[in-house]
Amino acid sequence: MNNLRMNWLDAARIAAAFCIIAIHSTTDPQGKPFPFAHEGERLFTVLFRTTAELASTEYFILVSLFLLAFKMERKPASFGATMRLQARRLLVPFVFWTLFYAFFKLLKASQFGYIETATAALFNPLNWLDYFVLGTSQYHMHFLPTLFILILFYPLYKLAAKYPVLGLALIPLLFMRDFLAGWLWANVANYDVLEYLARAVKILCYVGYGMAAYALFGWWKSQVDRELSLRVFAFTGFVLSLMFMVKLIQATTIIQSGDFGLRSGAFYYAHYLIPVCSLLLFMSSQHFRWPDKLSLWSKYTFAMYLVHPAVIDVFDILTHSIELPVWQYTLGKYSFAASGSLALAWLLGRIMPLAWSVGLGPLPFSAAYRRLAQRTPLKAGSAA
Repeated sequence: MNNLRMNWLDAARIAAAFCIIAIHSTTDPQGKPFPFAHEGERLFTVLFRTTAELASTEYFILVSLFLLAFKMERKPASFGATMRLQARRLLVPFVFWTLFYAFFKLLKASQFGYIETATAALFNPLNWLDYFVLGTSQYHMHFLPTLFILILFYPLYKLAAKYPVLGLALIPLLFMRDFLAGWLWANVANYDVLEYLARAVKILCYVGYGMAAYALFGWWKSQVDRELSLRVFAFTGFVLSLMFMVKLIQATTIIQSGDFGLRSGAFYYAHYLIPVCSLLLFMSSQHFRWPDKLSLWSKYTFAMYLVHPAVIDVFDILTHSIELPVWQYTLGKYSFAASGSLALAWLLGRIMPLAWSVGLGPLPFSAAYRRLAQRTPLKAGSAA
């Protein structure tokens, strides 16, 4: 096993959290790229979002699966034990936050004039099915069930750790996703059925990210020396720059149209391959002098991901009657969401009965919870 401190991975996790928050801070309260603003007013916001997409949700998936590979290398466990642990870490908080967001969004609905529609949605059983299967109670909740299902395939990913070239399987799987999703949208008329089929296709094709994450882990285990790491870092930066240029071309279209549109062709592949390059860039910086204190903050990244939409909604409510230039609104929302999410994550981690909900403490009434309660009756945060 590589003996280098994994401060670079802590940095990668922190980048994931703050970039996801940035992506979600670059839209208007309706989740659109300010379609009624002038093109010039959208310039900063769209470019800010394009930069943040260097560490998108797919990047968060890669980081999570790489961390899984690292932990299982250190402490091997059976398939059943692994999935039980992941169910506790992912699905139990998922149920809690699904219920929270299903009702919390009524607060924003009351301020923006669609409270009747939002309330009616709570009485539709099909909506609750979507909440708990697709993770639609809030725009970010899909990540938890998706990641859990992807972890089911981890025995397959081990092949890529042994034969890293298998990480390239991501490319044909992305092609398959593009083709199958296009076919579904053109041929399935029932939208409810379409959503489930499209999600199934997405998850199955995202197995490629698991192969890529384990391939990178296999390469990292080979203990690459400083010289080669720096060369990989330089080459990855070069490739990332080219892909970012493709993203900038797409950004000009968004700026002009005020609509995100669909990703196709080079735009599609650049967007979905950039996360691999971003993680490889961090990994090839393993010989850099990353601060050791990053590990103190990286443990809050999962919590920040879970709570940040609530903080963003609070910002939208507070600024509902205030007219701000788009760039000021974007910077204000991001600053408020990033700092507020970190503060709320830290606070939840200190409240022992709630720390489990953000992955920073054991479940209530468990043996670990009772032991922690005896030692620190008022706070948690260290038993994640």
